Amino acid sequence: MMRRLIVPTLAAALLTPGAAHALSMTDTLQAWRESSAMDRLQLATRFGKSFVSVNESFTAGYFVKCIDEVAGYSNAQKARIEDAMRECVASQLRMKAQPED
Repeated sequence: MMRRLIVPTLAAALLTPGAAHALSMTDTLQAWRESSAMDRLQLATRFGKSFVSVNESFTAGYFVKCIDEVAGYSNAQKARIEDAMRECVASQLRMKAQPED
């Protein structure tokens, strides 16, 4: 009886992504989607600190929201987080460059 409980529990522990691996720029967007909100926020905070001097809009919140949106595209799951971050930066800079009506 005890053995029946141990095997599924061990299998679940091995297959569940754990906190041992923090997100990095080279992880896929699928990894982003599967990670905890705290892990996403930690990486987005690093992006925000790196880019806020370029544009005050580049906050951790902006990067979390933008990368979440990019990660939601069905064809983007194998793309890397750094690709999404670059798209987020380029998109915001394009918007700032457009003349106001």
